[in-house]
Amino acid sequence: MIWQNPWAWAGLGFLVLPVLIHLLGRGQAPRRVFPTLRFLPPSRSLPTRRRRIRDPLLLAVRLGILASAVIALAQPFLLTRKRRNELSRGIARAIVVDTSESMWRRGAGGTRPIDSARAEGDRLAGDAQTSLVIQAANPRRALAGAASWIDRQQRRAELVIVSDFQTGTVDRPDLDAVPHAAGIRFVRVPAVQGPNEIVTQAGDVETVARVTASTTGSDIAWTNGAGRAGGQSSILILAGPSERNGIDAAQRAAAALSVRLPIDSSKSVAIVYAGYERRADILKSSTPLRAPWMTDIVARLRADSMLIGAASAETASNVGAGDSVGKLVVARLATGKPAAVAVQGQVEGRDRLILVPLVDASSLTSAALIAATNRAVSIAAPVTEMEQTTVSDDVLRSWQREPDATAAHVSTDGASDGRWLWILALALLGLETWLRRARREEVQLPVVRDRAA
Repeated sequence: MIWQNPWAWAGLGFLVLPVLIHLLGRGQAPRRVFPTLRFLPPSRSLPTRRRRIRDPLLLAVRLGILASAVIALAQPFLLTRKRRNELSRGIARAIVVDTSESMWRRGAGGTRPIDSARAEGDRLAGDAQTSLVIQAANPRRALAGAASWIDRQQRRAELVIVSDFQTGTVDRPDLDAVPHAAGIRFVRVPAVQGPNEIVTQAGDVETVARVTASTTGSDIAWTNGAGRAGGQSSILILAGPSERNGIDAAQRAAAALSVRLPIDSSKSVAIVYAGYERRADILKSSTPLRAPWMTDIVARLRADSMLIGAASAETASNVGAGDSVGKLVVARLATGKPAAVAVQGQVEGRDRLILVPLVDASSLTSAALIAATNRAVSIAAPVTEMEQTTVSDDVLRSWQREPDATAAHVSTDGASDGRWLWILALALLGLETWLRRARREEVQLPVVRDRAA
């Protein structure tokens, strides 16, 4: 049952009025006719108090009239099974479809979880009156946007996450961003069992990552249509002669920090160290980032476990980037020290994302920057996506909740069952009128004509 105007329940306080009227009403004494009153001594009329209700049926009818009117004003709406189905079509539904690499595992017959997830997302969107479908490789990051959209809807709302729910896809604290009145539902698509391999598409090139057990743990091999996907980096590293030995050491350290990954060759990145002779000219002609893929790579750098945050414009000005300093993006190490400035510009005749390190070429920070950049431009699935463990159904059920049907923004399109209560109130009013008239005729006492002695 939904009460669309719950404040009307305060009107039940008026039920005390009929009771008071019945208790405070005056009774009628019989009239007697005497030829003369001169033989009767004068006396003062004393007030009497009614101690019991004389007409309980009439009082009950009057209480029923008031109660019916109050309940009708509260606008009740009975949620039958049919009405629940109708209301579900009036719901605002935000659907987050997981597109992480684990959803691209290929099963028997070429089926993939991502195909089932997208079909389920379309079905859920079609069943709602208004919907928002978000396809995200990281569902937990998409929850804030989905919650913001839900908060703007003036109706019942729910968040639905469609995923294989690999461990780490979403956690309980991530759901705190969802408005409390909105429901939360999880739809699991069957995960592919068998060989642990993930298919990644980059343009027309398809890369397959396969995990095989080994004596030391597990090995990961990436292959594509041309054979084994190489681990050579497409990142251009420019440094001065005095920095060459340090760069070689940093690259060897970077190789130790990450596995060999297939690189997306369509994305060109250059790391320009301080000793490079044309560094000043490159920075002078550079511009703030405009290409979406460049900002995406910088975002990955900033989200990397080794590189987080953003440095100030004053720190970035140390690299001599001129008027565009205020718009530069800077990656930081977890220690808080600046790592590099990111700009866009021409290097060796090609438009590239340019990273300008703010650290020594032979430092561990330099090695971390090279390793993180390799990971950022790779099309390979993260190693964490190779895990086949999932969140259990019991845990997901404990996180679910139904949309709050009593929330202020619930819309029933003006429908209410109060009309039946108004009909009942009118019927009781007619019954009250008949009872009152019948009572009046009943208490019409005859005049007693006594013969005076």
